[in-house]
Amino acid sequence: MHILKVVMKQLNRLSLRVKVGLVFVLITGLFVFRFHTSTKYFLVELQGQENVSQTLTNAHMQLYNHVDRIDNKFTSLIYYDADMSPENLKRLYHLSQTWDASLRPDLFLYVDSQGKVVYSGDKVKEEPSFGSQVVSLPAVQDMLAGKKTTGFSIIPPGILEQEGLLQASRIEIIATPNAREPRKRTEDRALAIISGIPVYSGGEITGAFLIGQILNRKYDIVDTIDRTFHSTATIFMDGVRISTTVPNKDGKRAIGTIISDQVREKVFDQGENFIGRAFVVNDWYVTAYEPIRDTRNNVIGSLYVGIKEAPLLAKQKQIDNDIKYTLIFVGLISILGFSWLDRSLVNPIYNLSNVALRFAKGEMSLRFPTSPTIRCWEIKKCHLTNCPVYGNTELRCWIVPETAQCCGSEPQKCQRCKVYKMTPGTEFDRLADAFNFTVAAVQEHTDSLQELNIKLEEKNRELVDQKDELECQKEQLEALNAELEESMQALDDSQSIIYALALAVEAKDPYTKGHSERVAGYSVKLAATLGLPSSQFEIIRGAALLHDIGKIGISGSILRKPGFLTALEFQQIKKHPIIGERICASLKFAHDMLPIIKHHHEHYDGGGYPDGLKGEKIPITARIVAIADAFDAMTSDRPYRAGIDPHEALTILESGGGHHWDPGMVAVFGRLIQKQTEDINNKSEFPQQYEG
Repeated sequence: MHILKVVMKQLNRLSLRVKVGLVFVLITGLFVFRFHTSTKYFLVELQGQENVSQTLTNAHMQLYNHVDRIDNKFTSLIYYDADMSPENLKRLYHLSQTWDASLRPDLFLYVDSQGKVVYSGDKVKEEPSFGSQVVSLPAVQDMLAGKKTTGFSIIPPGILEQEGLLQASRIEIIATPNAREPRKRTEDRALAIISGIPVYSGGEITGAFLIGQILNRKYDIVDTIDRTFHSTATIFMDGVRISTTVPNKDGKRAIGTIISDQVREKVFDQGENFIGRAFVVNDWYVTAYEPIRDTRNNVIGSLYVGIKEAPLLAKQKQIDNDIKYTLIFVGLISILGFSWLDRSLVNPIYNLSNVALRFAKGEMSLRFPTSPTIRCWEIKKCHLTNCPVYGNTELRCWIVPETAQCCGSEPQKCQRCKVYKMTPGTEFDRLADAFNFTVAAVQEHTDSLQELNIKLEEKNRELVDQKDELECQKEQLEALNAELEESMQALDDSQSIIYALALAVEAKDPYTKGHSERVAGYSVKLAATLGLPSSQFEIIRGAALLHDIGKIGISGSILRKPGFLTALEFQQIKKHPIIGERICASLKFAHDMLPIIKHHHEHYDGGGYPDGLKGEKIPITARIVAIADAFDAMTSDRPYRAGIDPHEALTILESGGGHHWDPGMVAVFGRLIQKQTEDINNKSEFPQQYEG
């Protein structure tokens, strides 16, 4: 830090001319370095990565198009044929052998639900161990569970040996310097494309029918990718090359080499794509890998593509040569620019600094050197008739003479000719004029301040006169404020009384204790989920607390009756929304709550009460409270029944959607309660009742 301070101190002592020269040298050097590194970065790295990413995407589509073609051929083979007899399976097998060689299956198996291989290839197989090996495949297990399966799978050596494919698919593993030492010398498993379906008889699964194409030492896919996208391609199984267009040092396909540890960790362990660089034979390649997953989404292999860096490097070299010539030209321009900057900037600053120093020493008559013949000033306003622009709308330019700061033979009067802005002239001309006009500007500001002081004194007298009036208004405002506080207190008291009445209604029936609070909580959460404005939340909450206040006019014997109500008693219960509306109608704070209190028992199909409203004619807030009220009523204990499980209550709500309740809101409320249930389960707690 000390050394840096010393260096900065020495640099600050340099002349402006030296500083400008150093800046030009640094900028030119950085320009050269940045252009060289940028071409390599953008062409070799960014463009190479973009090209290989696009190639990997195309190769992915090529690979999975091949999988789809095999699946389509298999589907067309058995679509109209459900006969799984050995004779018919043999016919289907021979038909599959007429397919195009790139799609022809190597495995052709039918296994029954007991794990017995009924048919393999064109023969009947009955070895129990063979059947158990086939059933051990995850894809076969999924098919026996009733799932159609298409994708990739690793075939164990036992199945390959039974089918006579072991020797042809065996891979000799070759260790590579950048990969861990292999645990075995040969890979006897095979990566295969699987397509299969469950077989039904009498509505039950009786077996699984599948075909498979072995990819070990098959080159149709990688060769197609190589030809189509001009890139090397490889298919790995568990980190071992099983199909590739990458040559080894002998010019043959590099089958059996192992994927590097860095790629294995990214692709196989983390299941992510990987983009990098690799040296293959005598060339550098930009490489890309993506995982290949089996039918249960486990990573079992990888798809690789590689693009040579040589074309990109050649393009970079060509651009570097073009940049060299450009930099030579820029260097010449920089020298000319430095020379021009020295004459137009450094020298004028040096001269101005000398004049300013002499002015600071007391030479008040000094003037900066200016070029008055090329400078013009636009005048903002002029109050004197001897000003050049007075009454002249066409004259917009005032040539300032050297002998006077303003105009005419009386320059002191021209202090009221205010300069607005200058147009032509260099920055140094402006700086010189700014100094030359400073004295006049100071005098002008002094006159303005005096005028302002007179106005302030007059204003002060006016303020003194207004003081008594303001004090009187203050007393009046204090009195009004006291009245307002009393009114607000009265309003709070009336709200408290009404909410107390609502609690009194619930107190008449111990089974509904806390019901209104829970309904309020459910209602506000549902309103927020539906996206209602937050300004509606307090209205909904207050209405939910008061929605049953009309029950204060219903007999307690009816409210607490343990059995079902008679028709006459139910007619009494149906009056409580109207009674509640009448109780709250005279309360100003409850005005917006009245539609909810009155209509929270309306049904979506028009079968509710008291007005029989239907569908969207029911206020949206009343439809919200109706769902929350019904859910809490069903999940709470009542005299005539115990509360039901929340999931059962949601089922009842869903079945009543479109009849009793708004079906869209019921669906949203169901998801809300299910999420709340999941959150409670995650905490290993499940309360007896939901709280709103």
